[in-house]
Amino acid sequence: MTLNALPAPDWATRAWRLATDLLAFDPRRLGWALALRTVMALALPLLAAHALKLPLLVWAGLGAYLLAIGDSVDDGDRAQFLRIIAGAALGGLALTTGVLAGGNLAAALAGMLGWGLVTGMMGVYGNAFASMSLPIAWAYVELGLPASTHALPYALAMGGAFMLGGVLTLVLTLALRFGGPLAPVRAQTAACFRAIAGYPDADRTKRLAPPEQHVRGAIAEARRLAAQARQSMTGPSRANQRALVLIEVADRLYSLTGALRETGEPLAPACKTTLLVIARFLEGQAQPEDLRRLRAGLDDEFATDAPEGKTSMLGRRMIQELRLALSVALDDERPPFPNAPAPPARRLAALLSPLAANLNRESITARHALRFALVTSAAVAVFWVFPKPFGYWVPLTATVVLKPSAGMTLARAVQRAAGTAVGIVVGLALLPLLPGVALKFTAVIVLFFWMMAVLPFNYGLAVFFLSAGLIPFEHVLTPGIHAAIGTYRLIATAIGAALALIGGHVLWPTFERRELPDTLHSCIAAMAAYADNVLGAALGNAAGDPQVQRRRAGLALSNLQAGVQRSLTEIGGDMEAMTTILRASVALQRLSNTLNMLLQAAPEIARSTPALTAFRAAFVAALANPWQQEPPVTVLQADIPLGDHSPEGEVLAMALDRLTSALEMLHDAGLRLKDT
Repeated sequence: MTLNALPAPDWATRAWRLATDLLAFDPRRLGWALALRTVMALALPLLAAHALKLPLLVWAGLGAYLLAIGDSVDDGDRAQFLRIIAGAALGGLALTTGVLAGGNLAAALAGMLGWGLVTGMMGVYGNAFASMSLPIAWAYVELGLPASTHALPYALAMGGAFMLGGVLTLVLTLALRFGGPLAPVRAQTAACFRAIAGYPDADRTKRLAPPEQHVRGAIAEARRLAAQARQSMTGPSRANQRALVLIEVADRLYSLTGALRETGEPLAPACKTTLLVIARFLEGQAQPEDLRRLRAGLDDEFATDAPEGKTSMLGRRMIQELRLALSVALDDERPPFPNAPAPPARRLAALLSPLAANLNRESITARHALRFALVTSAAVAVFWVFPKPFGYWVPLTATVVLKPSAGMTLARAVQRAAGTAVGIVVGLALLPLLPGVALKFTAVIVLFFWMMAVLPFNYGLAVFFLSAGLIPFEHVLTPGIHAAIGTYRLIATAIGAALALIGGHVLWPTFERRELPDTLHSCIAAMAAYADNVLGAALGNAAGDPQVQRRRAGLALSNLQAGVQRSLTEIGGDMEAMTTILRASVALQRLSNTLNMLLQAAPEIARSTPALTAFRAAFVAALANPWQQEPPVTVLQADIPLGDHSPEGEVLAMALDRLTSALEMLHDAGLRLKDT
């Protein structure tokens, strides 16, 4: 089967979808804790500055506020504190250099080029780091360049205050842990596992609401929420990938449970307990130790159970899927193979590896970083001649509107312009009703709170609340500010959005939807070559250097993931087709993870001379053409060596089983894509 270019609806449909995005409101996705943390990060330092007569604390509050916005995405990579620390340190440095460069146009442009490249390349580390890169750029253009003095002591003091704001954000993060945009996905995924646990005992006599409809509806809703959550993300999300895999596993568990129900075989108590504990873990009510204890029990049961007959085979498959679900939920899929701690040089190499892999013209992230640096530098040049003190809104708007794909940039420009225009009108209308500083400050807190609450699902609405709140906020910070503040901001926003649109459509433009089928084919081909090398290494006869193939497959996968994420928010994309390709990209990510694990253990596995030749040939052929025919799952499972209980033998068996499962998921995604 050959994938065709994804269909694009007419302009009327595009306009309707854009209007729907502007008006979208989902109360289930409101970020209450995120909003509370953000307004506390702003309000506490401002109140302290007023009470203690320390104006420098205002900059700490602004730093904490910007960093809290940048930390609005939970990527599931367990690096939130590291991101905040990195954002605070780099933001403080960016602010310091911005203050120093603000007195000279050439220095300001050079600084923007440098920081534009740095912040643009942070996207190689995932969606959350891409989000955290924005406060760093804002520190340079919003706080540093417009500073009234450019002396070194003042620059260092402002940079230090920004870092102090980062400390406050860290403290508030510990006090107010938030679920992020994936909280509804986790809750609905938990509902899937809970529904499957109750399915075997459900009443068969119900006709209007059969139990099958309840389970299928729960799984469909989980998929919908996962696709919606991806729309608000601009980079790879490990947490969302895990959620999608868990949803796919839940779907297969539902099918297995239905088969057990049809044959009359009861669901084993351990299986039902595992389903319920996974649900409780996703809801935050169970501990990782509970899941690891259950996984150990299932491992023992799987090792001792002999596959005799159809019923036993169904039971073993059920245990396999539950073991996989436990590992994915824990994000604990490392092999039970003893690995020596990596030396510092290797850890540094691992940290720099994603950056090095994207330093080429084929990388979407690298092209975006260069485009970002050039467009924001042009915006700084406009800022230089714009009426003070409103010019910083030109580069500020460019930083948030310009995205890696042209379609996303257009959508973000429309959202920014619409939200800004309406928000300014509302803010100016509110201003006469707020005569005192206390009332103005209260209005600011309320409006900024709602800005962060709706940010996870509607950027245009968030900009509306931001723009409405900034009108009284400017009057709080600068009493007697120019009466034309709203007009100047609207003009600056229009200029910044226009620069972003021009740059996004002229400087190496990327239209992800058009390129996505070819990108997917390239990724599959690279992954098949990598799989052949890794399995060859495990046999002791790898053709070529597996590390070279690993880097090629990693770059192809990064480009595919970036393309899928951008396409999900492009105007005119087919959402069902986009979601299906997202599932294919998740399957390829799981293949990559498992192959990386297998490559680490390949030298030890090769010494045991495993019988892998038949599996290698069948798997690589099926992966190279995953939609040509039904994947030979039965053949592949029969070729998995299960008799070796040594550490390397268990690693090999586990890895081959996961490769087969991911191949099956990739094939299923291809069939769904063909249907769309």
